Amino acid sequence: MIFHIVKRELYDHLSSLRFALTTLLILILMIVNAVAYLGEYKQQMNIYQNNVAATHNRLKRHSDTLYHLVLKGPGDLYKKPSPLAFCADGGTDLLFRHVRGGTASRTRRWEGEDTSYRFTEIWRLVYPQASPDLGFFSPRRSNTWSILPDFIKIDWAFVTAIVLSFMGILFTFDAISGEQEHGTLRLMLANSVSRNAVICGKFLGAFFSIAIPFLIGTIVSLSIIYLSEAIQFKGSDWMRMGVIVCVALVYTSIFILLGILVSTLTKQSSTSLVILLLIWTVWVVLTPNALGSLSSRLHARPSPKEFVTQYRNSRQDLQTRYFARIKEPPRREIPATVATALGAEYVNKDAELRDRLHADYLSTELRQIQTARSLTRVSPAAVVQYAFEALAGTGLPRHLDFISQTRQYAKQFRQFLIDTDRTDPESPHAIGIPEGTSQKPVNFEAIPKFEDRHRFSADFNAAIVDLLLLILFLLVLFISTFLSFLRKEIG
Repeated sequence: MIFHIVKRELYDHLSSLRFALTTLLILILMIVNAVAYLGEYKQQMNIYQNNVAATHNRLKRHSDTLYHLVLKGPGDLYKKPSPLAFCADGGTDLLFRHVRGGTASRTRRWEGEDTSYRFTEIWRLVYPQASPDLGFFSPRRSNTWSILPDFIKIDWAFVTAIVLSFMGILFTFDAISGEQEHGTLRLMLANSVSRNAVICGKFLGAFFSIAIPFLIGTIVSLSIIYLSEAIQFKGSDWMRMGVIVCVALVYTSIFILLGILVSTLTKQSSTSLVILLLIWTVWVVLTPNALGSLSSRLHARPSPKEFVTQYRNSRQDLQTRYFARIKEPPRREIPATVATALGAEYVNKDAELRDRLHADYLSTELRQIQTARSLTRVSPAAVVQYAFEALAGTGLPRHLDFISQTRQYAKQFRQFLIDTDRTDPESPHAIGIPEGTSQKPVNFEAIPKFEDRHRFSADFNAAIVDLLLLILFLLVLFISTFLSFLRKEIG
């Protein structure tokens, strides 16, 4: 019996004007998405490859001596563009695309009784950037909760969050109330048709009617991108896209069930449509923006002025403590003199302190952003946006993974410097200042190079919470819809 209901629903939907307009709209959006993405991705990849090549060239120049490598380091570390940004842009233009390596080589002057010495800062990572707001985002950011641009980016996340959700209620607002208005619902239930079969048939009919245009649109979009040969998708990329499509269909099912639920609670389809449009506007459009703006005020973070003051005071305290213990300028002797050892220790402690202070500021801002994202998850539109970003390797989850990789690389690079210095018998092994560091050249091929990687495991782990929330939304609406229709009195 369910099969006959599904067949009838499909026939009604597929022959309707709303199905034709839905198919046309999704096709247009998907084609625009694919065409616009190809040119943008090529440009981003060219910039990324040029930056990486320039970084390697600088690294090669700095390898003339080990101390020069300690001082200048590998320079900036760049984030690789995601090949699946057409699925979810994630505010890519608003996030920094690199972590700057501190190569300013500023000096701190030690004053003795009749002499002085300059301690030079060594390479370390600088993040957040030294931007006017010291923030997580570039100065072009629009807000702190969604990292969405000021204009709409046409991607799969937009098509899913806005278009498919709207179509979900448009195809189901009259699923039950319309049948009741025409008297066909009472006639249907008077026969040997169970209420469970009616709900399942209505749901599946609307689901396939929306899934067909969406799947056609995704196939067309992927065909344009794949046939252009601009991108070579890997096995993990196909897996990501498969999960993204499944997430989009689960999200669509939420609004299909919402439409059927409201339709069972009303007697007129016009009333059902008005209620659903109101719910859609509040739940999909207004709630994420309103809660995002509100939650940004719940966790205060230090102002840039406060951060700079703390930064300077902490470094000044460290300098005072170490400089009071240094009685003479460092000298190049084996073993290292007390002044040489203390000077090298000071330079490294200063780099560690700067890293820690920036990391603390970053953690404070991250807590603010995560609070905003947690509150906006009451809206399934925000949830599906975050899930798409994580699975596509864009947005905040991808950026956090990139920062994590840069920190791991920085530790690996520093350990390489220490190990290389230990192999030089002529070095005092007080790495960080010229008097205590090896002055021999370094084999460029042996130097570890940073390579940003898109890790499926990390991205999937970031999406798990959002995937579970979507399933929870689906289950709640599924149970509510069935219970509501089972208790409905057919007059």
